[in-house]
Amino acid sequence: MNVPRLLARRAPLWAKRWRRRLFGDEQWFLAVNAGRPLAGSAINGRPPAPRLKVHHAPPGRFWADPFPIVAGGQTWVFFEDYAFQSKKAVISCAPVSAGGDLGEVATALESAQHLSYPFLFEDQGRLYMIPDTWDEKRVDLWRCRRFPGDWSLEGTLLDGVGMSDPTLHRQDGKLWLFGAVSEERARANDELHVYMADALEGPWRPHPANPVVADRRRARPAGRLFFQDGILIRPGQDCDGGYGRAVVLNRVDTLNEAAYAETPIGRVDGSELPGNRGSHTLNHAGGLEFLDGRVRRRRTRAAG
Repeated sequence: MNVPRLLARRAPLWAKRWRRRLFGDEQWFLAVNAGRPLAGSAINGRPPAPRLKVHHAPPGRFWADPFPIVAGGQTWVFFEDYAFQSKKAVISCAPVSAGGDLGEVATALESAQHLSYPFLFEDQGRLYMIPDTWDEKRVDLWRCRRFPGDWSLEGTLLDGVGMSDPTLHRQDGKLWLFGAVSEERARANDELHVYMADALEGPWRPHPANPVVADRRRARPAGRLFFQDGILIRPGQDCDGGYGRAVVLNRVDTLNEAAYAETPIGRVDGSELPGNRGSHTLNHAGGLEFLDGRVRRRRTRAAG
């Protein structure tokens, strides 16, 4: 047995375990901003003036990927609800007050596989969700039968494609599906791919310019595309040097069936949140801004 080689191989794992014991795990949390939006301030170069409410998950869990929606005049937020014990996440939801307080949290969607990034959208008067199911190498479509916790699997938009954080956008009479796709020799956060269709049921076809972005500093989606002062903005994750360090706000310069181009024009790192080590999802609804963040906390054993 080569003892020095064995020690060298196991040293990183031991170091990681000791860091967890001393400082805890990195655990994600949700934040709601009822003040001046951080995204608008970053784009326009204005000083931020947020009014933030931070929400941590109960022991043994973390919350991430907030996607808000207004239903029946009430703002709701859907999010990844991860349990350390099961090493799997469900999609949970909660009503949100005008001041950013969360109401009762309940499970909205649970499946045999891990679920995250609950992208919500409406199409022809119906509410749909496209969660991240990268592990299954497909992109599934769920329809809401009764809000907020009754959903049915409608079908699969892409099969055989491992897409992280699928993000739908409607423009010029077409549907555009953005997501991080790992091709051969590429890492999960390195490349942004786009698929397009004339209708939700497809057929979906890859953009000829894929990967449309090959830069881990902004490729992976970080929330819905949105308009700011008439400019289309695509939030992307900065994963350079670590997963989900910040949200980069990219101005979409070209989006058509032949080409795609964008320019980074702002950045939200969640530094306004005490102890935050990075943010990777940003969305808006109901006059509120939603983002996530992560801090080091001691993991508490709890039923997951």
